[in-house]
Amino acid sequence: MMAKIVKPNGLRGLGLTALLLTACPSQSEQVDLADAALPPVVSDLGVSVTTAGLFEDCTPEGTTFSDVRCASGLHCSIVLVGTAVGEGSITQCVPDEGATLKEDEECAFTTAAHPATDPPRRYARCGKELGCVGTADGTMRCKRLCAQRTHGSCGKSELCVLPSQVSGIGFCSRPDKCEPVFPQTGCGKAKDGSSLSCYVLGDDKNTGTVCWSKQRYGSATGDLDSPCERSYHCQSGFACVTGSGRDATCRPYCTLPTPPDGGTPPDGGSEVLCASGLGTCRAISGYERIGRCY
Repeated sequence: MMAKIVKPNGLRGLGLTALLLTACPSQSEQVDLADAALPPVVSDLGVSVTTAGLFEDCTPEGTTFSDVRCASGLHCSIVLVGTAVGEGSITQCVPDEGATLKEDEECAFTTAAHPATDPPRRYARCGKELGCVGTADGTMRCKRLCAQRTHGSCGKSELCVLPSQVSGIGFCSRPDKCEPVFPQTGCGKAKDGSSLSCYVLGDDKNTGTVCWSKQRYGSATGDLDSPCERSYHCQSGFACVTGSGRDATCRPYCTLPTPPDGGTPPDGGSEVLCASGLGTCRAISGYERIGRCY
């Protein structure tokens, strides 16, 4: 049976300039802080749970395993620690009082720790289970936090795939229903006027398409066969793929034929090849109408 050739809808013009969300605060590893000793540990369904006090490290309530929870009157949110030169983001317990901002409302890190701390701390007025994060359009908004790529308490139709400024922490978002195969459609522009890209991303429950800006990954360009860790390290039209015996690299998205009712592929199950010798168009688990060439 002859193999079908599927074009990744062109590969020209894929040198989209890397875009960083200018509204996002700088990302850093967790800051080493000398905090007071924690209260005794308690057990919750076999998991050791520690109660944390004001501006002590915590696990966001929206994550699957909240093993460090905040004391009464506090909730876990994102806090900026340090000065402008060496500022970093971590999750710590902040006061419930004044936390009036609801999900999707714009936010800013304008509230200083009281009493003052060394290093200084600032936080936003987002409500419980919410954190102030940079969104695709470049604005800062209150979003439900989750352990990145773990669905946690996100809604049934949501994904936990987009990163916050804290390593390992994401936020819940709805799929954008954009078209990932180049030339992409369905994504708007960031606040600075730069175009967003469409990526197929999944957590441990759902997979969908989301609009996001290309994120920097070392000195990599994000073009064909460029090293990556997540698909949003790749240019528009590419996904991050780990092939057999290969490190993760950027490879083109491709379109697969839609199976009719009954599940039998219209091509009889023959191999679907990508154009220009770019490999086989292999379906993405949970999103089978789109594949990746490798």
